[in-house]
Amino acid sequence: MRKAIGYLLTPLYLLCFGLNLVVFDLFQRIAYALTGYAGQQQMVYNLNWVAMRCIHLLGGSLKWDWNDVDVPVGRKLIFVANHQSMNDIPPMIWFLRRYKPIFIAKKELAKGIPSISYNYKCGGAIAIDRKDGAQARTAIMGLAKRLKTDNIGVCIFPEGTRARDGQLKKFQAGGLKTLLTEVPDAVIVPIAIANSWKLVRYGFWPVPAAIRLKFSVLPYIDGRNTTAEQIIEEAHQRIATQLAKDGFSS
Repeated sequence: MRKAIGYLLTPLYLLCFGLNLVVFDLFQRIAYALTGYAGQQQMVYNLNWVAMRCIHLLGGSLKWDWNDVDVPVGRKLIFVANHQSMNDIPPMIWFLRRYKPIFIAKKELAKGIPSISYNYKCGGAIAIDRKDGAQARTAIMGLAKRLKTDNIGVCIFPEGTRARDGQLKKFQAGGLKTLLTEVPDAVIVPIAIANSWKLVRYGFWPVPAAIRLKFSVLPYIDGRNTTAEQIIEEAHQRIATQLAKDGFSS
């Protein structure tokens, strides 16, 4: 039924989503020209708020649950999440905006995509080549240096690629371990993302209707006096436990 209804609603969803990217690409450029980085980032936050709301056109819903986790302000923050689709990113940008989230993502997004590619250029996102380990390490090292001095929150998807069936993959230690080695006093905040894979289970046609997305912020891990390997394992376990608890593990 969700697939059948999706055939009817997908054209509206894709039209609105695409227009959102095109319109805010222009808005970002104007804001950057007039007010610089701060204004451009505000347009990015607005862009992602609208992108989230496009899900409602499909009869879907989105819940962001802080779980009473008081994410510390003034500490170096690394947000670690599982990755199921591109729909993971807009809620993280919007709800984590006070922490100025910077993403580590694949280089293919850095060119040719309205709004997204421009934000890569001006917003500081880190584009890595997953086929070039040396380039990826250099880029992440540069980000680690920024984390030491700038008031930003780094967002990373350690699975390395999207879990297209919703099943949590093993975390790849490389990028996250580099960050933790360079910034050992960082606070690691796990985030469990559920059900966004279902929006792209048929590609972009149709996009199923009435999908419930849930984002759960989990108790953070203090990097001090803890090894990178222990942190990676603990973050993975907390996300896996939350997905199982919510019944969203598959």
